[in-house]
Amino acid sequence: MYDLIKYIAQYNNWLFQYARKDFHNLFDEAEQKGVPHLFLDPVQITEEFDEYNNVTKTTYSGSLMILVSSSIDEEDYDYRYQTYIKPIVNDTVSTLKAAIKCDGDNLITSWRITEVINAFDYNLDGVVITYSING
Repeated sequence: MYDLIKYIAQYNNWLFQYARKDFHNLFDEAEQKGVPHLFLDPVQITEEFDEYNNVTKTTYSGSLMILVSSSIDEEDYDYRYQTYIKPIVNDTVSTLKAAIKCDGDNLITSWRITEVINAFDYNLDGVVITYSING
């Protein structure tokens, strides 16, 4: 799943960062206004087996954030939602979901989106996605 999500981010010219949650705040790239930043947390892999110890199903789960640069001094929450969060949900998240499903080998079984503002020292706004994907 790491390889697929990284490929999708690079293909769409999004910034990609893979790390544990506590390492994401150490992100230190040059600010790129309007460019989605995809922060992928370590992927959890669950395998199910049959009576012969053959893997019958693999599930990938975890969370990721899609954020864009904002300013801590932005007007209000509605402004942040309309300017940063809504475009991410309508465009970036839709692109990510379509690309995961397009692979043909993956089935999204759960997908939860939560809005966030002023994430990390960079003051990024966007969404946290918690997912479960059968591959």
